[in-house]
This record gives sequence, structure tokens and C-alpha cells, in this order.
Amino acid sequence: MNSQLVFRNIGRFLLLVLLQVLVFNNIYLGGYINPCIYVLFIAMLPTTTGRIPMMLIAFFTGLCVDISTNMLGFHTFACTAVAYLRGIWLDRIIIHDNDEGIEMPSLYSGSYQQFALYLFLLLLAFNLIYHLLLVFSLRDFFGILLSALLSTVVTWILAILYQTLLLHKSRNNIKA
Repeated sequence: MNSQLVFRNIGRFLLLVLLQVLVFNNIYLGGYINPCIYVLFIAMLPTTTGRIPMMLIAFFTGLCVDISTNMLGFHTFACTAVAYLRGIWLDRIIIHDNDEGIEMPSLYSGSYQQFALYLFLLLLAFNLIYHLLLVFSLRDFFGILLSALLSTVVTWILAILYQTLLLHKSRNNIKA
């Protein structure tokens, strides 16, 4: 991995975590929707990142958000689980159908539909795990499911907007 890619990932980490901590953690629409945009950082890490480094990066990312919200463990666990699932879904959804290598999964690397599905599944897994941990009961299972699904859809839309506004289509095999 070249140094330019490392600095771009550090910049993306700082931007997304700061957006999460300063803006999105203060948004809780209708008691159900809480966007977690910083999960996009984990979804967009380079494909050459190994499973252990990926899980350590995800752990650290979730820990940063947990420390800022005084909810130690919820974001950390959900991010680590998503990092584990990322490798599986990345291979099956994006890399499987792509003949040329993808340096970093994004809206503009490979098929739009493949990335959209990959991102939606990661966000859904994150939100299901996070909301189940938050409530820690299956009493209101449908409320948890509704909250996770609505949060996933809103976060997915915000993530697609983020990529559309900040990444340029002219950079195929994304280097941003």
C-alpha cells in the first residue's frame, strides 16, 4: 500500500469519525433512526488489508466512537463484527465478479449495484448488532428490527451521497 493511500485513509477516518461524533450522534430521528456514517470507513478500506489488521482497525474505529459517546463496547463490537463480515461479502459480491483487481471498494470501482448491495449488507449487519446490544432484549424485537432497518437505509443514503460528492468518477479503481 502506498503512502498516498495511507494518508487518504487516515483523512477519511478523521473526517467520518468527526462527522459521526459531532453531527450524526446528535441526530436521532423519530426515536428510531440514528445514522452511523463512520462505518463507511471500514467498508472502503483497501482490499489488500488482511483480516487481522482489518479487525484491529475496526476495533479502534469503534472504540473512538464509543469513547466519545460514553457507551463503551457497543460500536466497538459492532464494528469488529462488520470487519469480519466485510471480508466474506467483499469476496462474494464485489471481487468475485470483477476480473481486474479493485484497490479499494467504492461506488466507482466495479459495478454500482454490487457496491450498493455490499454497503447495504454491511450497514444492516452493523445496525442489527448495534441495536440488539443497545436494547439487550428481544422483547421489542420488531422495534429493534425497524430501528436497525431505518437506520441502515438513512446511513446508506448518506454514504452514497458522501461518495457521490467527495469521490470523482474519473478516478476508477479509486485512489481517494
